[in-house]
Amino acid sequence: MKFSFLVHGTVFWGAYASLLLASTTYVSAKAILGVDLGSVYMKVGLVQRGAPLEIVTNMHSKRKTEQIILFDQGTRLYGSDANSLLARKPTKTAVGMSTMLGRDENHPAVKVLTDRHYPLTPEYNETRKGLYLSIDGGKQVHTPEELTAMLLHYAEEFTHHYGKEKGHVYGDITDCVLTVPSFATQAERQALLDSAKLGGFKVLGLIDENTASALNFGMDKTFDEPKIYLFYNLGASSLQVSVVKFHHYEVPESKYSKKMKKVGSIEVLGKGWDATLGGLAYDNRLVEYMADSFNHKWRHARGHEKDIRDVPRAMTKIRLQANKVKHVLSANQEIPIHMDSLYDDMTLSMHITRSQFEEMCEDLAKRATEPINNALASANVTLEEIDEIEMLGGGMRVPKVQSSLTSILGGKELGMHINSDESMALGAAFYGANISTAFRVRQVGLVDINPFPIGISLENLESDDDSEEAWGKKATIFKTNGKVGVKKTIAFTHDKDILCSLDYAEPENIPDGAKTELERYKISGVSDFAKEMEEKGLGKPKISLQFELSSSGVTSLRKAEAAVEEKYTVEVEVEIEDEEQTSEASETNSTDDDKKSEETNSQDESAEKAPDGKESGEGSEADETSEEEKEPKKKTKIVEQEKKRVHRKSLDVESYQVGKIQSLSEDLIQEYKDNIATLAELDKQRVLLEEAKNKLESYFYYVKNKLVDDEDNIGKISTEEQREELLKLSMDAEEWLFDEGDSADLATIQSKYDELAGPAEKVWFRLKEMTERPAAVKALNEKLVEIEEKFTKWVTNLTHITEDEKSDVFGKIEGARKWLSDMVDAQSEKAGHEDPVFSSEEVPLQTKSIQKLIAKLTKKPKPKPPKVEKKGTEMNSTEKETSDETDSESVDADTKGTEEKENAADSSDKDTDAKSDGTGKDGKEDSDEL
Repeated sequence: MKFSFLVHGTVFWGAYASLLLASTTYVSAKAILGVDLGSVYMKVGLVQRGAPLEIVTNMHSKRKTEQIILFDQGTRLYGSDANSLLARKPTKTAVGMSTMLGRDENHPAVKVLTDRHYPLTPEYNETRKGLYLSIDGGKQVHTPEELTAMLLHYAEEFTHHYGKEKGHVYGDITDCVLTVPSFATQAERQALLDSAKLGGFKVLGLIDENTASALNFGMDKTFDEPKIYLFYNLGASSLQVSVVKFHHYEVPESKYSKKMKKVGSIEVLGKGWDATLGGLAYDNRLVEYMADSFNHKWRHARGHEKDIRDVPRAMTKIRLQANKVKHVLSANQEIPIHMDSLYDDMTLSMHITRSQFEEMCEDLAKRATEPINNALASANVTLEEIDEIEMLGGGMRVPKVQSSLTSILGGKELGMHINSDESMALGAAFYGANISTAFRVRQVGLVDINPFPIGISLENLESDDDSEEAWGKKATIFKTNGKVGVKKTIAFTHDKDILCSLDYAEPENIPDGAKTELERYKISGVSDFAKEMEEKGLGKPKISLQFELSSSGVTSLRKAEAAVEEKYTVEVEVEIEDEEQTSEASETNSTDDDKKSEETNSQDESAEKAPDGKESGEGSEADETSEEEKEPKKKTKIVEQEKKRVHRKSLDVESYQVGKIQSLSEDLIQEYKDNIATLAELDKQRVLLEEAKNKLESYFYYVKNKLVDDEDNIGKISTEEQREELLKLSMDAEEWLFDEGDSADLATIQSKYDELAGPAEKVWFRLKEMTERPAAVKALNEKLVEIEEKFTKWVTNLTHITEDEKSDVFGKIEGARKWLSDMVDAQSEKAGHEDPVFSSEEVPLQTKSIQKLIAKLTKKPKPKPPKVEKKGTEMNSTEKETSDETDSESVDADTKGTEEKENAADSSDKDTDAKSDGTGKDGKEDSDEL
């Protein structure tokens, strides 16, 4: 039986513009991290709203962080802190954890760690179905997923530190994009996703390292003509080559515009790689050369056959030195090597030239060119079609590598137009800005490919012994170099539950050491549904399985459904025309024209008789009814009609994994999360403890220095006994900290600090007040004079300010003067070493009530002028006198009631303000809320 395939197309996504615009509709994160884990150094790119892409510097202001974690005495150190102790504590330090993700101990990339004399050898755990590292003699046991999660958490930690230095607060940073090698298999990608989950991150996507670099290179470019670039990335542990096409397509400038604009597009055409060839391979040739040289002298001097390679600390020192030698030989022709007392009181002293180094690495230089041919073949392009070459990674700085590439590439220029170390992290952050809803950006097309074909095989979930031949199907669902971010549906007819195996279709083409098995799915519910349909007399169900190859390169079964189409007949009433009625209708229609004028006159007369329209309306309804009766009537008959309906059922899917390496279960994820949280709390307590120790140490030094540096002034506000007590307390604290305090807990150290700071702060307070209090007293006296003068001048011509109100202000001014005088007199009776009666901070507060009262008076409105009533000309003398008296009384009443009117007006104004300020009745305020 044949499979039918339904393919869902790739969708272009919007890309980050050079100037980032914040979205006003959807916000999912304030910041997104683009993390390039690498295998030796980790780089972190950051994108935040309203700011350009940038590289995050760590606690030591470095733009890249060593992928190292040191476990020592229950605490963890990262990056440079761990690297500085690596030579002294190699067995307590985990390195290269990302290289172990999703791989077993026999994987070439894992075995090479042992071959290169890394002190910690990964081991296989049968229960976990994965690797683990035994650190510090088994005191700490962690999986690569846990270690990588810790590293990602550290990246978040120093990003927060970086943000504080820049004046930004990000909140919880959970969204990130992680880079992976081009040859990363599904198991390796899934292990990295598990690591991020352990670290509390939401991974927006995984992106290939070279693709991220190409994205960073082309994000602000629009190519008028298509150009093909070759990206050559020689990193620390692997070599990756990608062929990328840059071109453009046109889209409307806006939804309602017909004008077109060019949008850049990036399309990956092919990939090639060498999973174990990197800068560390060149380092290792120097390591072996230096170890052989030391062994020769050591064995000759001591008369034994021991090997320095069996001494972890010595080999770690040699590895670190070899890396430095490689960097020097990249710019110089020779270098002397001297390592004093490397081991057993023996010194390594030798000399090496660049030509010697290149001779050691001759075979590596040949390997460095093979992936280029593989990438060109994968992309189906020739070397002549390559327009430009871009060099990436630290390994490309080796002169021998550059000369070999120039030879094979026919003299093409080796371009270095982007930052070879940081472009991957920046490209990853750039990618995250596009797939997050927190940013609105311009469009750029991106198409990446999956280098490994993926297939499925189907069989019955339960074997049928009665059947002569076992049922089974196989198909390739995602082909070699097919686009990622696509879905595909297969459909077939079957009536039993199914076991679906998802595997790499061509095991010979996947990297060495990678497992071919991806996922297994038990699909149940088919048999029951098939029986149900059979009872209804229907056929076998059609099974549809939808698979997705995500943009992160992970394939999975997304949906399983069974469907049966049923054809059935129903009786339907249809209309047919009656011949007799049809002929009558024709005759009736022939007389319509003759009757038109008659009907019109009749309607006009009806309208005249009934102006309200009632009779006219009734007449119209009657006419309409008669017209309907004149229409030809149709007969109906019953016929059978065929229809279709589809019975659908969602099938139950249970997934599981097989093979030596499997992803983490939910139980293990929770267990590892708890372990990491415990270690994080220990780290937090360690940091607080160190801060408390530093605080105590700096404080007792401050006390001792202050007593000497400011001896004269301190002598004025303290007694000899108080000074001696402070000096003794500071010396006791110093002695305690460097003795018992080394093992003390946080609470004890804080208590010791308070014991010293209590009396010391009292002395420092009196010392401060000795100068600040007199200055505050002087300032208050000047302020009171200023207030009094200004108020007196202001109220001189204001008749609506009453005498009581004036007296109230002057009374408060005098009250403040009296308080100040009393306080100064009381303080003068105190000795300098006694606690002060009042502080300089209390003094300025005395004007607060005065200023508040004056402010209230300034808002008091002036009285309105009295109204004068007009008198009639024909009034007699008595009426005039009465009127005059009335007017006089009215003016007096108005004058006496001015304050009440003013208060009422003030109250009215306040009410009006209240109505417009927050009642919600004002139209503008409602609009703002909406």
